Order: sequence, then C-alpha cells, then structure tokens
Amino acid sequence: MALNDSIRLTGIRAYGTHGVLDYEHSQPQEFVVDVDLLVDTDRAAQTDDIADTISYADVADKVVAQIQGEHCNLIETLAHRILTAIMDARIVSAEVVVHKPQAPIPHQFGDVSVSIMREGPLFSEQPRKYVIAIGSNLDNPEEHVRRAIAELSDFGEWVDDVSSLYRSEPQLAPGQETQPDYINAVVSITSSTPPMAMLNFLNMVEEAHGRERSERWGARTLDLDIIDVSGVTSDYSVLTLPHPRAHQRRFVLEPWLEIDPDAHLNGVSVRGLLDKVLDQRVIKVGFGDGS
Repeated sequence: MALNDSIRLTGIRAYGTHGVLDYEHSQPQEFVVDVDLLVDTDRAAQTDDIADTISYADVADKVVAQIQGEHCNLIETLAHRILTAIMDARIVSAEVVVHKPQAPIPHQFGDVSVSIMREGPLFSEQPRKYVIAIGSNLDNPEEHVRRAIAELSDFGEWVDDVSSLYRSEPQLAPGQETQPDYINAVVSITSSTPPMAMLNFLNMVEEAHGRERSERWGARTLDLDIIDVSGVTSDYSVLTLPHPRAHQRRFVLEPWLEIDPDAHLNGVSVRGLLDKVLDQRVIKVGFGDGS
C-alpha cells in the first residue's frame, strides 16, 4: 500500500456562527478549512473508479455543512465535527485545519487555527474483538483448519474462543463444477492490530497454506475471512465490514453462535439469522482446539 499518497483540499471557505462571544452566536463570520487525507490511490489508479477513492467534492460538501451547521463555541469542536463527518474507511489518516481569520483578538495577527489528525478506523491500533471464519476443502482440510487456528494464536493475539469443526456443502455458482465438502470453524480474537493489518496477516497465512485465487468460490486449501470487528463498519471494497455475505452462510453462523450465544451481525441476532438458512447442510464433526 502506498502510504504516502494524499488528497488535499485547501482554503474551503464558508460562513458560520462559531465562537464564545455573544455576537458570534448570531453574526456569521468566515471560516477557512484545509483537509489532508492520506489514502491508498493504487487501487483507484488501476480501476479508474471513484468508489475506490475519496471524492473531494463530497469532502468539501461535508466541510461546508459543518461550518454552516450548529453553533459551537470553540473551533476545536468544529474541527472535530468536520473530521468525524469526513472520515471514511478508505482513509489511512486525516488532518483537518480550521482557520478563523476574523477571530476577535485586539491585536494584529496573521492567522488563528486549530489542527487535528486522526487515523482511519481500518488503520488505527486499539483493542477490538474480531470474529474470523476459517474454511478448507482441499489437501486434508481438517489439518489446514487446525493449523490456521494455531497460527492465529502464534501471531501473538489473544484467542478468546474457538468453535467446534463443522462439515458443510460448498456454496457454488450456477454451472460451477462440484467440490469436496468444507471443514469450517470460527474463532474470536481480541487484538489491537488494525483491521487492514489483520487482513494482510490472514492473506499471508492463506498463501503459506498454498491458497490460489484462480476462481471465485473455487476450492481452496484455506480461506480466512474477517466476519466482524467490534466498533468498525466499512464499505471499502478491499475490506467490507461486517462481512457482506455472512448472514447467508450457515457454516459461519452456526459455529459463531456456538462460541457466542448472544452474537449479533448488523444489529440482528445470529440466532435469528440461522432460521433463514435451514436449507444449508452443516454438521458438527469435531473440536477445534485439537482435542
């Protein structure tokens, strides 16, 4: 990932009623905002699709809406509101600078500004609970799944719980050739690893197990999917959270419910979602902890 790519907007101007003094509550004055977004532009350069980057027009609209919006006494508060409004899963980090050129200071001055910077939700380090689904249907699938569970533990993360192993029928596209059954499991992990770093690690583990990505929904030695990360949602195509198809997959929902009877996905109980996939065959076949 090219971590030095940026999208920069400077001098976004609008009028708002922000300030401590009484007249500032009612008399609009000009505010100027600069925004510097650290992003990965490689994917957008390849796809030429605005969905894979940040629309600077949308950012400008959100900045102006905050300036023209609800009064706040401090430009520190305004800066935080702007940062919250523009933050997006595609952003590695964002810096917002709010200038108040007409600040009520009884002296000559060049500028008054507040600058704040935050990391994006997919790139920040803080303790989170991960739900990770594991699957394999090639080359001794049960061994691949058990090894993957051990490798997650060796990564230095705190593995909270591990489901039993389950056998499931593969989900195939129309006309796709038949495949062997899968062995599946779900683990929950508490980790401060940023979601994108976790995704990269899981991809490395898959590759170490000989994973090949020649066919969508093709047979595989190992599949590791991040299903849910506490406190994080993302519509970024590289890592969509929660997983967009987990609610349709009994081989994810059933082992997840086993380790967390109160689990929810997108605000819906996993127990309730299971009632909608009764037609999928999933059978418990063993313990996931090697016993």
